[in-house]
This record gives sequence, C-alpha cells and structure tokens, in this order.
Amino acid sequence: MNRATRVLCCAVLSLAACDPVVDDAVTALGGEPAGEHPGPMHRPGQPCLLCHDGALGDPPAFSVAGTVFQQPTGVEAAQGATVELRNADGSGYEVVTNRAGNFYLTPDHFEPHYPLEVKVHWQDEITTMHTTIGREGSCAGCHSDPAGRDSPGHVYVRLDDGGVPP
Repeated sequence: MNRATRVLCCAVLSLAACDPVVDDAVTALGGEPAGEHPGPMHRPGQPCLLCHDGALGDPPAFSVAGTVFQQPTGVEAAQGATVELRNADGSGYEVVTNRAGNFYLTPDHFEPHYPLEVKVHWQDEITTMHTTIGREGSCAGCHSDPAGRDSPGHVYVRLDDGGVPP
C-alpha cells in the first residue's frame, strides 16, 4: 500500500469514528481530575459507555458499567457492593464495585438482553431498582447529578438518614 492510500484510509477511518454529538458529550465531561489517570478508578458517576463504546477499540468496550455511591447527596463510594443484573430471559451476571464504586462488564463477560432488572447488595442490604433498564448500559445515562426533573440523581444504596431506599 502506498503512502497516499494509507493517508486516505486513515482519513476515512477517522471520519467514520467521528460523531459530533458524542464528541461534544465527551468534551463536556472535562479532563481527568488532578492526579487521576484513566483506569478502573477514574470518573466515578460519569456515563462510562460514552467513551467505552468500542468504536475505536481503545478504550475497551463495556456492555454495562456504572458507579454505586453510598448516599444520594454524597460522593463516598459503595466499595464492595454486588451489582446483580438480570436479563429479560432470566439469565444474569453479578459484578462487584471497586474502591471508587465503579463496576464494568465487557461484552465477552455479559451481553445484556434488555430490559434489565438491577439489584445492589451492600452491607447485608438489598436495593432494588424499581424500573427496568431499556437500552442504556451506562448507569449515568439516566442517573446523573444533580437529581431533578431529568434525573433521579446518582445510584446509591442508603438514604442520607441511613435508611434504605424504598
């Protein structure tokens, strides 16, 4: 392959990977916080699949990913929480959150068959999501901060008063 052909191929591939809406959404997330590097602990509470969509192969694709916090108004991670995902056909997968409260599954581990049901097990308590997930593998696709008319807020396992969500 000559140089001109390689340049043309690269240009076509880069144009195919460009999506101005996605690019704008990624830009809106901002850079990495000071001292944080890309990896399993980064960007808790942000929509993981925005970047981890598999479009370019790096970062790797996730099928389902998110962050679990302890309380609705705090940002302390629910480390060690087990997130139980149940497919429409009843099959499922469980994954444990890391010290940032993050969890993620790649398509080779779990390929969701929507709608999904979700439960989070943490410190002998179970929090059940009352609605199903219809098509979005990023928890923060719906559960973004701040809580309000357009979002229930981030995923959490305890109320601010220490009680369990209804």
